[in-house]
Amino acid sequence: MPTATQLKETGLSYFRLDQYADAAQRFSEAAAAFEADGQPLDAAEMRNNLGVVRLAQKDWAGALAAVEGTPAVFKAAGDAPRHAHAVGNLARALEGVERLDEAAAAYEQAIDLYAALGPAENENRAACYKALSGIQIKQDKKFQALASMQSGLNLSKALSAKEKTLKGLLDQVFKLMAR
Repeated sequence: MPTATQLKETGLSYFRLDQYADAAQRFSEAAAAFEADGQPLDAAEMRNNLGVVRLAQKDWAGALAAVEGTPAVFKAAGDAPRHAHAVGNLARALEGVERLDEAAAAYEQAIDLYAALGPAENENRAACYKALSGIQIKQDKKFQALASMQSGLNLSKALSAKEKTLKGLLDQVFKLMAR
């Protein structure tokens, strides 16, 4: 019988190979094994990994079921990095099931949590800002969407050609508005 850690490592290997069904099975088994071993933080991490697999599969409800409750586990343990990641994963799952107000609030929380972790998490903050912008467009909050996108682009280290063009346009819009 494989250990919880072996199940985790096997799950990660399957995930890297895009073998999502096998990865999901191993992460689910690892979560149960860590829970049985009295390691709730590791179990919550495995549920988050399962959630990421479900997101990759576009199984939004499955992702939500996997990640719900994990931010609270990490917060209670004082594990700020995993708390931030769990909130970001929760936001993506909520967006997928079209619970947009909750998703926007979760993205905003993740942005704040990543900011508290410092510049090393700027790419994660940028991704959350960009996703928040998409939600704000769906909610007809166009000005907020522009501001969120600009924040995301400003935090990104490497921009695609499309993102560079968009950043230039947004910079111009905000300069004109400041007059």
